Parts: sequence; structure tokens; C-alpha cells
Amino acid sequence: MTRCSSQRTLFSMIAVPALVVLLTAAAHAQPANNNCVDAIEVFADIPVNGSNVGATGTNLSSCAGTGDVNDVWYFFVAPDNGLATFSLCGGATWDTTLAIFASCGGVELACDDDGCGNLRSTATISVASGNVYYARIAGYGGASGSFTMTVTFVEGGAVSGPDVTYSNIQGITNWGAVGGIRGYSLGSWTCNIGDVNLPWNSTQPLLGMNAYRLHDGRLVQLGMSWLKNATVAAASTGCGPSCNGQGGSVLGAGCRDVYSPSYNGGQGILGPRSQCNAYTGQYPGPSGGSGNAIYKRLQIRQTDLTASLFPNSLYFAEGVYVASSDAAAGNALNNASYKRFTVDQSTFALTPVGDMQVGVPAIYAWRDHGLGLGVPDPSVEVLTADVPGEGRFFVASKVMPMGGGIWRYEYAIFNLNSHRSAGSFTVPIAPGTVVSNVGFFDVDYHSGEPFDNTDWNSSIGASDVTWSSPQTFAQNPNSNALRFGTMYNFWFDATTGPKVEDAEIGLFRTGSPDSISVALRVPAACAGDCYADGKRDALDVQAYVDCLLGSGKDCACADFSALGGADLADLPSFVDVLLQESDCP
Repeated sequence: MTRCSSQRTLFSMIAVPALVVLLTAAAHAQPANNNCVDAIEVFADIPVNGSNVGATGTNLSSCAGTGDVNDVWYFFVAPDNGLATFSLCGGATWDTTLAIFASCGGVELACDDDGCGNLRSTATISVASGNVYYARIAGYGGASGSFTMTVTFVEGGAVSGPDVTYSNIQGITNWGAVGGIRGYSLGSWTCNIGDVNLPWNSTQPLLGMNAYRLHDGRLVQLGMSWLKNATVAAASTGCGPSCNGQGGSVLGAGCRDVYSPSYNGGQGILGPRSQCNAYTGQYPGPSGGSGNAIYKRLQIRQTDLTASLFPNSLYFAEGVYVASSDAAAGNALNNASYKRFTVDQSTFALTPVGDMQVGVPAIYAWRDHGLGLGVPDPSVEVLTADVPGEGRFFVASKVMPMGGGIWRYEYAIFNLNSHRSAGSFTVPIAPGTVVSNVGFFDVDYHSGEPFDNTDWNSSIGASDVTWSSPQTFAQNPNSNALRFGTMYNFWFDATTGPKVEDAEIGLFRTGSPDSISVALRVPAACAGDCYADGKRDALDVQAYVDCLLGSGKDCACADFSALGGADLADLPSFVDVLLQESDCP
């Protein structure tokens, strides 16, 4: 219902100036979690945005000397026995310190200053089910700013059994081009960070090689290889734990093996992904055979590497390991790692640069470099979605206000190791939402793999947008599905702002459940209705301030900048919609 103009004027004269005063005061206040007793709860795999601007604090961390000040606090309740990693690696642009405590004022369990390079911090601790752990984030030498902290949790305590990780890409071989497509292979430093030898033979471990491009705010997978099969393991140090010196048919506990990029491109040891169950590691062995320069290798279209077509792009290589012994030990969730590479525009040679992100799939590059090299994009959120009793998917999202009442919703899904795979993706929308510019992007199988490369279908309904495989598993087991070690993109524009609700990933292979859900920002919010009563009026002012101070319940109502919460940047747009003083759609 539209109110009279005199009421609008009165509201403008009273509520809006009051809002500005409240917000200005809030902007200069100490953070709500300035003290440990006011710590904010964080949850596994759900990034939290924060800031230590205006925070106070004393030197409480052992790893930062006397320069560790400006602290804010968070707490984490362990869902089970396991390992918890607290990371600021991709979410800050200033000199951070990070310490973990057993209680407020209690024992320090871990402390890190520059553990992930570039002055960022990360710490891993063993946790016990139900116990509370406190994370203190501070600035070295008085540094301050915004950050994103992510807590990842691996059930089961300290590493037990064999645990394979891809620890470095030390080179990339360029095998040449055929029909505008180039063939590449990645070098590999492989670590067994477990406490038991890792079997090393023609059936395990297997290495899938991938390539990605980040351009104009979108990360896409450009290419993939067949699976490189192991032959003989060396045993050297360099993985962190002490190496037991055993090699040959095993990679010893704590040991590293090195393969050159040219050796990893040998076509006789590249086998089809289609014969591998990534969740169990089941695999019959190498297929042999040879072909042209790109056969079975990591294939990338030369145009996708051309700077004039994709200016200011960043490129990333990724390796995904599969090993049956690693999977049986429950250690398969750290098997993907990525590293940036550069492209020589005259020869299209690829050169790996920077640090290897060990145990981190390349989908995180979207967040970690989303605003430029080394500049995280806080509007990109990366979550995990697990199939009960099976594999894991990573789901990333970005929501952008485009102006004129239009929002762009971008999603990417990476299948780490689910053999059941994904056959559909459904995003709910609010009634009355107008959807346009629906898009989809995938990566092609090649070299005789039986899988169909036909793009997924898309449909717009009254309550959702859905993408689906061209055929079901029952109709065609080789239809295009989101299989292990691959990432697909989905996007659309909508006339409704973001709110967190469950999206659905439909599973391709039969089984129970037939789908899994993941909480994403979707077009469901009534912009400005922070009081959640179906209206936009003065009651929303206090609710917005609560959101700004971190105590609001659902702050998507005022997240006009799509950064995951309300802040001062949203103020002009928030005032504009409040002055409409109309009921929500």
C-alpha cells in the first residue's frame, strides 16, 4: 500500500537522518566481537566476513612478538573428533596474525603469522567433538582491514593411513597443437603425508590434470587430461613429515616422489577417466596406445589462451589425485591442488608461477583472485556439499548488482570425487521474479572417452531455474553429467535481490538420496525489508543497523552490494528503496 506524500516527507525528515547518524556511529565503533567473551560463532566450510578496524587488544599471541594488536574473536564448536583448519589465506590484503585458544584467556593451541604467504595466516589443530575453540584474528604492527576466514573440518583426528597430496607443479610441457587445440602435461611433486605407505602401481595413485581461466569475473574450466597412471616411486624428503625412505612399489609415509611434466604426458600411461570410480578409487589399469600431439593429454583451445581475446585473464592448473588406499583411509578430501600459470603469447608455452595451493581445488581461485592477482573477491562464496556416504562437491557463487533493478547470479560446481556425479542443478526464485540471460559452460571430454559433450538444458519455472543433463542415467549412462574432477558454470540475471535459501544438486547415477542441497544466495529477497514484515518502512531502519552491527537475523534484505552482509556501501540504495514505502512484492 502506498502511503501519502506527507507521510513520505515526514519519514524522510526523521528516519533517514537518524539512520545516517546510527550508521556513522556504528562505522567508528569497536567491532561487536572486540572481546573474546563476545566472540562470533563460525561453522565449517561457511566463510565469515569480518574486520578488525577499530578493534583494540593486547599482545596475546606467541608468534607475533610485540606487534600483535587490533584483535577480534570467533569461536568454533567441533562437530566431531577431527582436524580443523582456520584460514585467512585468500581473504585479507594486510598483515594478519591468527591464534587458536582452548578458552577465553586459556591455553594457546596454535599461532601463525605468515603461514600461507603474502603475510596471511592459517592454523590447523586437532579438535574433540563438542569442544569450543576460540580464534583470535589480529594485525601485525597495527595492521587492520577486512578479511574472510574459512574453517575447514576433516573428521577422524590426526592423519591415519596413506594420504596422497599434490604438492607442486614444477613445470608444464607444451606438446604442440592439432586443429587449434594444444596438448599439455603437468609435472608433479607427490606427497604421502599419512603414517602408512601408499601403494604405488598401475592402478593407484591416478592424476587428472585440469586447466582454468579467470576472466571478467568468471572462472571456467578450459581443459582436462586422461588419468596419469603411476609406475615406480622414489622416496625423498620435502613433504613436512619425516620420510621413512621407502619407495618402488610404495610411496613411503612422509615421503615425496617427483615426475617430470614430459613423463606425465606419456600416452602409454594415460588411462580413461570413464573407467575410474573416484570415490572408491577402483580402476582397471592403464590402457596403452598412442596418437597425435594432443591425444589423451591436457587439451586447451589455443584461442582460450589468447590475450587479445581474453585480456587481463589469470590462468590456473589443477591436479586431482585418486587412490583406492587413500580413499579407504578416509583421506580423499585433500586430493586436489592448484597453481597459477602464465602464457607465452608467441609459443603458447605455459609457466607455473607462485605458490601451490595444496589440498585446495582451483574453484577457490575465483575467490582468492577474483578482483585481480592476489586480491580476493569477498562477494565469491565457496561451500562444500557432500553426498551421504559418498563424495564431495564444491559450490561457488557470486551475486552482482547490475543496476536498473537487475542482479546477476553466477554459480560454479566442482565435483571432487563423487562417482554418482551431478545431473541437474536447481536454483529457487521468488514469485514474480523475471529471469533472463540464462547461461551454461562445461569442459569437453576427448580422445575417445564415451561421454557425450552436449550442453545441459535449462528451463525457467515460476519458482526455480533448472539446468539438467540432456538424458537421465537410465536413458543414457554416458550422457553429459558433472563427473569427478570437473567444474561446470551456471548463470542468469534476475529482478530480485539475494537471500540465502537451499539450491539443489540432482545426482546422476541412481541411489539414495537422489539429490543434495546447499544454502546459496538466490533471488528471493525483498530489498529493504530488514524487519521482515512484508513492508518497507521505519521499522527496517533499526533492523538494518542490527545487520550492520552483526546482530541481524537475515541481512540479505540490505545487501545491495552483494558482499554477503549489510555495510555502509549499501546505504544509498537502502535509503532509495525505503523511500518507495511500498509493500514488498
